Amino acid sequence: MIEVRGKSPEEVIEKLKNMDLGEEKEIYINTELSKDLIIYLLENTNVSTIYLPPSKYRRTKKKLIEALKEIGLTVKPLKVRVGRPSKIREIVAKYIDKKPWEIAKITGLNIKTVEYHYYKIRKEIKDKEEK
Repeated sequence: MIEVRGKSPEEVIEKLKNMDLGEEKEIYINTELSKDLIIYLLENTNVSTIYLPPSKYRRTKKKLIEALKEIGLTVKPLKVRVGRPSKIREIVAKYIDKKPWEIAKITGLNIKTVEYHYYKIRKEIKDKEEK
């Protein structure tokens, strides 16, 4: 599956023009489907499945999804994790024997961030002990 991100359908089309899609059958697009985008995909790619973020999928007209399905193009929602992975949980877990304010002072992390992870980890430990 190939992933294309843009702020608008026009930006996605521009990015697609500069990509070699080859025989790619699945594509993830983070913008809403526009008439121009669909036409571009139909004319220039062999894509059979388009994945959209759940929020964009819900806003897509059902008639459009059904029409695309009739011509062999499936549109599905797909939740994708974005952003860089965080090591904060591991850092807090390393100092779990200390108080949250101590961990914040040692690590330089924001106290609210530390508290969030600290209490989640403590709850998981407590739940494991109860089982």
